[in-house]
Amino acid sequence: MPKYKMTISRLTIDKLGVKLYDKVSAVLAELVANSYDADATEVVIRAPMGQLLATKHGNQLEDKGYVIEVEDNGIGMTPDQINPFYLRVGAERRDDPQRGDVSKKLKRKVMGRKGVGKIAPFGICQKIEVLTSGGELVEGRDENGNKKKGYLTAHFILDRNKILEETDRDYPPDVGPFDEIVRPKTRTLLKLTGFSHRHVPTIDDLARQLAQRFGIQSDKWRIILIDSEKTEQDPKCSCIVGAFDINKMENTEIRFDVEKGTDGKAKKPVAYRALGSDGNILTDVEAGFTYDNRFYPVLGWIAYAKEPYKDTIMAGVRIYCRGKIAAQTNIFNRKAGFTGEYDIRSYLVGELHADWLDEDEDLIQTDRRDILWSHELGQQFEAWGQSVVLRIGKEARNPLKKKTWELFQDASKIEDRVVQAFPSPDQKPIRENALEFAKLVGKSMRSEEIKDPEHVEAIVDLSLWFAPHITLDNKLREVADAEDSPLAVITGILKTARIAELSSFGRIADERIKVIGKVESLKDDKDTLEAACQDLIEQAPWLIDPQWSPITANQSFSTLKTEFQKYYKEKTGEDIQLENFAHSSKRADFVLSSQDNVIQIIEIKRPKHGFENSEMDRLNRYVEQMTNFLNEGSNKKFTKIFSGFHVTLVCDDEKLSGVHKSAFEGLKQNGTLTHINWLVFLARTRKMHEEFLAEAERQKRLAAKAL
Repeated sequence: MPKYKMTISRLTIDKLGVKLYDKVSAVLAELVANSYDADATEVVIRAPMGQLLATKHGNQLEDKGYVIEVEDNGIGMTPDQINPFYLRVGAERRDDPQRGDVSKKLKRKVMGRKGVGKIAPFGICQKIEVLTSGGELVEGRDENGNKKKGYLTAHFILDRNKILEETDRDYPPDVGPFDEIVRPKTRTLLKLTGFSHRHVPTIDDLARQLAQRFGIQSDKWRIILIDSEKTEQDPKCSCIVGAFDINKMENTEIRFDVEKGTDGKAKKPVAYRALGSDGNILTDVEAGFTYDNRFYPVLGWIAYAKEPYKDTIMAGVRIYCRGKIAAQTNIFNRKAGFTGEYDIRSYLVGELHADWLDEDEDLIQTDRRDILWSHELGQQFEAWGQSVVLRIGKEARNPLKKKTWELFQDASKIEDRVVQAFPSPDQKPIRENALEFAKLVGKSMRSEEIKDPEHVEAIVDLSLWFAPHITLDNKLREVADAEDSPLAVITGILKTARIAELSSFGRIADERIKVIGKVESLKDDKDTLEAACQDLIEQAPWLIDPQWSPITANQSFSTLKTEFQKYYKEKTGEDIQLENFAHSSKRADFVLSSQDNVIQIIEIKRPKHGFENSEMDRLNRYVEQMTNFLNEGSNKKFTKIFSGFHVTLVCDDEKLSGVHKSAFEGLKQNGTLTHINWLVFLARTRKMHEEFLAEAERQKRLAAKAL
């Protein structure tokens, strides 16, 4: 009896194996991998596709009676092999002299290593029934008791609850009725029952998920899916899992392979190489990397997808070890912030094979969701991958821009829009410049920007607006470079100038119509009306007076505003806010503008508001302080530029009395104050609306006649 011993609880199985697999697709992938290692050429999965396996009522789980079956035509096992090969959890298969690193019959490099995949089903179900036949052809009795030659069968049922009892005793599975019989073929059938609250993917989704997990291309291997809830006549009853195909963007692929000899076999010594999209060998990228005097080959390909990722299953580069997925990464853990990061994260795809990932040391996490990148060899692989990511970014730059331009063309219908805007034969240069401008901007857009109709429309509008101006500039350069200017050239310049003028006019009309629409949408907004409208007035003063236009940057006026704010604070002790009305912490007092060399003070009140005595006091202070400010000797410089000031009040009514009423009327009479109500204000905006639309239509008709 040894003095010391280690005791491992059966609960360890739950922690190390079962809880790593909580998705149906992941569980089935583990069982399929076991079938592959058992030299199966065909695996059939029968499951209720698209169904929830159990329901929950409060804390109670109710099984729905479904069964999932995984059956293969591999070499199977005999009853004598079950204990050492199957029921020994965590055994290292590749070190076992009876089984080894390659499969017995087809000499495949086996996928399994850790020995826990067999208990993966306990992540989704309660019981696993195993019916397997293997070994040599022997004399025995079949399931009906008749003497037959066949393959000896093991039949037993594993119960999760019994396995996970807190005990150190060995667990004896229940023996099934077909144990020790013979069957005519070697094969293995697993039946899963008693499910947790898990969802089976649809047959199409499961096919894609399994295709993504196995990078195996062989005529001696296939996976068949059968929907147990459908009849054989239903076209969606079954399907064969195909290759995980991704449409690649043309001219973006880098391929890593082995140079072949004339006989089609790899040359000796083996020559690994990286090929660009043109098929030429790349000198700045290798098909693998060297670490500690050993070369670690990486085969496969990396490219850009034709379309941005639609789901996580196709995102990034899939890394396989012995045909089974080991990790999936899109930038090989490269830190964010590098040039082209968005495109790489959205389009990069690939399929790489690195069988050395679990040879000497196992660099694959138990659940096969990632690689141990922190390992020294993992770090070297990561650095190699990051260099390839940057290289593929360069390779794909021009094809990606071409693809983006195609997407923009489809979303914007830019070619049709350009022809509609400039239909005349002699407007061909304008059409060409419009498309060239749109292409310059459109090919640099991001996919989500192309999906935004407003963003796309803005680019189209800019293209149509700039094209006549670009064409005019080109014609003027043509004249400047010519020794003489024939009449035809001059006529072309005049026509193009006219089109450019109409284009500018139409754009101004469009912008004003948008502003007018915004004002009308705000007229009933009691919360934001005053601040929002006063902000609009600063941008579009023509809303008050059709002759007014937005002022350009003027240092004198900016200085006046700053100095007046200081002056007002000094004289009244109050702050006054003249701009930045969107700032939520500041109250919008009024707009201070400059039109016709007159300082314009504009204040807007919400509809149906009555101007009150307290507000008149405040307005009087504005007038008084502005008068005193301009009369100050130190401010005479402003009176040389601005002849005076005027107040415009937009307000529906006034509720003034006594001296406040008199003061209000006095300001109106001496021309200092103009009072307009919302009816007049909106009437002006509507009039402007109608006038611009009418004028725009008239200009279009004139242009059409001129052509």
